[in-house]
Amino acid sequence: MPNPYIPRIDVHAWSEAIGNNQADHEPALTRLLKQQRRLTRFLEENRESLTPASAGIAVYLYGVLARIYDLAGGQLRTATWAQVRDAERRVGAEVANLLPLDDGFAERVREVAWRVQPHVLDEALMALFDREDPEEGEANLDDGESAKVFLLMWVANEVLDANWRPGTGFAGETTYTYVHIEEEEKEAADQPDG
Repeated sequence: MPNPYIPRIDVHAWSEAIGNNQADHEPALTRLLKQQRRLTRFLEENRESLTPASAGIAVYLYGVLARIYDLAGGQLRTATWAQVRDAERRVGAEVANLLPLDDGFAERVREVAWRVQPHVLDEALMALFDREDPEEGEANLDDGESAKVFLLMWVANEVLDANWRPGTGFAGETTYTYVHIEEEEKEAADQPDG
């Protein structure tokens, strides 16, 4: 039976907290990168297909994904190479339906029936494609590079979920509905107080 979904509001809140307080999360991120060495090596294997900026963003986003699972509680086992290669094949089988790597890529990806943790993947898509103005110090990748990074995150998400067992009492979701967090936040801010 698949894991329940980590709620979108939690995924987004944790992602923002990690981005805003990287130093606070650094020990956990270092631990997770070491614990999930096979996934880290998988990213290193694919570094040559990325620009230096994309490679840095891939490592950062991978750390965020792993930390989200960590913050959700429960147990996160170490991935095996077989799991990494199986996830790579599953994601690779979807790629032909998602091409080209252009500005329509994210919308085509959202049409895929997610197998695991769709809110985590939505957060990755948002970070890579839906940011209008990157904050100071953030890289602004073109659509092709963003798509390559996202595909790596998709593989990582599949593997992390396969190795995650939620803790007792985890209140996850069993159905998926797409939620675009930034639009909701902007709409709430635009509403007059009444």
